[in-house]
Amino acid sequence: MNEDTSTVQDYRVQDQHAREYLKRSDGVKLKSSTVRTYDGNLRQYEAFLQDRDKSLLDAEFGDLLDFTAHCVRSGNRQGTIEAKVSTIGELYRYIRLYTDDRDTLNFDPLRISTIDLSKYNTPEPIEREALTRAEIRQLFDAFDSYRNRLMAVVGVETGLRNSDIRGIRLEDLSLDVGEIHVHDPKNSKPYDVPIADDLAFEIDYWIRHHRTGFVANTTCEYLFPSQDGSQLKTNSSLNRLVKEAAQRAGIQDTIGTSQVSSHHGDDLSSRKSQREWHRVTVHTLRHSCITLMKEDGVDLTYRQMVANHSSPDTTQAYTHSSNEVFEKIRGRFNPPR
Repeated sequence: MNEDTSTVQDYRVQDQHAREYLKRSDGVKLKSSTVRTYDGNLRQYEAFLQDRDKSLLDAEFGDLLDFTAHCVRSGNRQGTIEAKVSTIGELYRYIRLYTDDRDTLNFDPLRISTIDLSKYNTPEPIEREALTRAEIRQLFDAFDSYRNRLMAVVGVETGLRNSDIRGIRLEDLSLDVGEIHVHDPKNSKPYDVPIADDLAFEIDYWIRHHRTGFVANTTCEYLFPSQDGSQLKTNSSLNRLVKEAAQRAGIQDTIGTSQVSSHHGDDLSSRKSQREWHRVTVHTLRHSCITLMKEDGVDLTYRQMVANHSSPDTTQAYTHSSNEVFEKIRGRFNPPR
């Protein structure tokens, strides 16, 4: 299979099959942001094997177990290791199903599902606490632009994920009925979230009075564009804005650290040996939204729907029309301003 280097040159992993797998998945089965995460995971595994003078095809199941143990010793948490092992498993399944080198693999990719990470001594997961109403107001006041503040308000009032906030298009807005359509959510079907009249007014005000001065590109489809008229590309771009505002507001804190492997640090052009986990991120805004809804008496079923936490129980309990449900949520949810 020939590789189109013009589309894969930004991938850090060097193995040809890994690059082909990422190229096939990029924007099709996986979001581009997810592909970047997969690329980083595969590059770490590849570098670990290179230290053993092995390639991804040469690796044996014992090598993968040793890589897992290496991640544990490096201080990775269970969820992080699960993501890395899952990525590696997806690659090996791709090689087994779609390449001519399927018979050269030294172990059956199905064996990867037998790795039980609950038996490893991994650090406890980092839990972020929801912000109080006073802290949310402090955060809003600390933003240095209408756009940045409004993105945070949307996060607190809708519970949208980082990528979903950055991905809101003008055509996704139904301000007259108070809804935002989430057209490409993480690991789920598109869905709608309700917004209050105040938020609909602020979004409309941004579009009519501020957005046109923020970006000169009149063809830009995104509600919150970057200054060059494109979409804010990465989760880190929005996270940075939120973290810096929280720092200015005096509510930011480091709630944990994790070790960064030397290979991963080199790939990211970072000299830091540890990653700091901050209390206030975009995910904190999402967590705060769900917590505030609970405090305001919004039913669990509706909270799960807004958070896009689908389950059979949630589906069975959801018997009303979206208009009825959204009105119930708007009637009870009183987010801070």
